[in-house]
Amino acid sequence: MKSMNSNNETGQSWRLFPRTRFDPNFPLALWFAGLWFYLKSFLYVCYLYMLGLDPPPYAAAVIVEIGYFAITILPAFLLGLMLWNERKRVTGWAIAFLIVDTPMLLFHVMRLEAAGYLDSGLTKVLEFGSLFLNVIALGWLIGYRTSSKMQEAQALRPRSGR
Repeated sequence: MKSMNSNNETGQSWRLFPRTRFDPNFPLALWFAGLWFYLKSFLYVCYLYMLGLDPPPYAAAVIVEIGYFAITILPAFLLGLMLWNERKRVTGWAIAFLIVDTPMLLFHVMRLEAAGYLDSGLTKVLEFGSLFLNVIALGWLIGYRTSSKMQEAQALRPRSGR
């Protein structure tokens, strides 16, 4: 079994917290999204814990949330790891993840509101803040991917000899 610091197929090492993320030329969109995916994986563990505190039997909506959060803990963590290790090809997967995740998170927040769990100001800030950060990360990754594709296309375009 390879450790998290072992070499990958490109010869670069995989690190949970690579030093290159503090380089001035490290893409800020990848830095922010990587941090958000790391935090998101921890947040989903917390959601599972909190959902488990409710006494059974669980409503169908809660069962869907438990399943979703349990399934997405590992992909969120791995996306954070790959984004912080500058695996730029994973931005498409991160965008797809956030496109699915944002409505699920909205569903989660709306269910909490309907159940009366958002009565605390701090809870509102945390729940709506995570939804807001999802939207920001999605927009930033889409912009980053679009600009990267445009730069690649311009590099491939033949230059006219004037």
